[in-house]
Amino acid sequence: MSSSSNKVASHIAKSLPSSLPGLSTTTCTKARCANTIRSLSSARSRQRPQVTLSCFRKTPQTRLYYDYAIHRPQQQINHPFIPTSYHKQLPLFDFFASTKPKPSYLFSAGATGFAKRRGPQQSQKQQYDPFEQSYQSTQVGEDAYFIRSDALGVADGVGGWTGTLGANPALYSRKLMHHAYLELERFDNVDDDLFAKYDDADPVDVLQKSYDLSLMEAHREGVIGSSTACVALLRNDELRIANLGDCGISIIRQNSYIFRNEEQQHAFNFPYQLGTNSPDKPKDAQTFDIKVEKGDVIVLGTDGLFDNLFDKEILSIVKAHVNAYTIPGSGQRPPRLLNFNPQKLSDALASRARSVSEDRRNMDSPFQTQAINEGYFHQGGKSDDISVVVAIVNDSEDSPDRRL
Repeated sequence: MSSSSNKVASHIAKSLPSSLPGLSTTTCTKARCANTIRSLSSARSRQRPQVTLSCFRKTPQTRLYYDYAIHRPQQQINHPFIPTSYHKQLPLFDFFASTKPKPSYLFSAGATGFAKRRGPQQSQKQQYDPFEQSYQSTQVGEDAYFIRSDALGVADGVGGWTGTLGANPALYSRKLMHHAYLELERFDNVDDDLFAKYDDADPVDVLQKSYDLSLMEAHREGVIGSSTACVALLRNDELRIANLGDCGISIIRQNSYIFRNEEQQHAFNFPYQLGTNSPDKPKDAQTFDIKVEKGDVIVLGTDGLFDNLFDKEILSIVKAHVNAYTIPGSGQRPPRLLNFNPQKLSDALASRARSVSEDRRNMDSPFQTQAINEGYFHQGGKSDDISVVVAIVNDSEDSPDRRL
């Protein structure tokens, strides 16, 4: 340590009070720097920087002043060896602390759907909708879904309304996803108040707004129906999920499940649902906040997928596709997922689910297992509309400035 540095350290140490709240006195263990210094206590408050002044020799002479000013910003410390410009009051921020930026991700997604085979009577009851081209959601039989770079959604119109005058659960589910998409669009509109609240988006609030608008339109148009729904929002590194009914969502990381929701049912094959005469409301939805990482695979689908494929079979299909696009790691470098196509994976999952749903031979399926456990006879898969959305979590390249 030079003589000038020794003088600076000596002047600073002597000028500090002998007792400060939250500061304890320690002595540097370096033989050359046996100066009495004070280390900051990080356990008392999360607001205080977790910094330790361990040695004057290793720390610039201004460092101690900065750290001291963080706790005592109203006091001015005058030192002959510190430039006058440093005597100004400093903001309550530690510029020297090593902070890790919060990761920001977006989806790369694909979707596939197959409508179940319906009889002539069922097909004739599908009403013509003059607003067909204006919907932001995609319809698959009585299912509907939407895809955004920061959100996914699926809905399954309840088929129990078949035979009821004015019933159109397919249109109702499509309206539900359409309005959910439009509500999420508001977070991207710079003229909307929600633009500045992007990080505070709640999938339950989105579902509530969509439900209110869909129900209002249904009453005005004389449409009767109800639907299950699942909406997932991606904000930075957090996936926020609201699920009502028997839709399913899974998160797979490094070929293993890290999350799988459970279906909501009042009774066997009687799921929670939003719509005409239903007591269920968006506030009854299951909610989950899951931390995600780059490369995570999200599988979202209606019960047509999860009633026909066991979780282990879904995982097996995901593994086969992910491994085909994975470059093995070497040394300190982890394996990398390169040019993965989520559309091909959604195609594979939906195709496999359809083949099981149309097979009435003695083929095991989750729906068959549940039916037998409830005392009902059922053989093979379940004939149903199938909607599958697959998304891969990727780095966000661009992010708009949402500061007011």
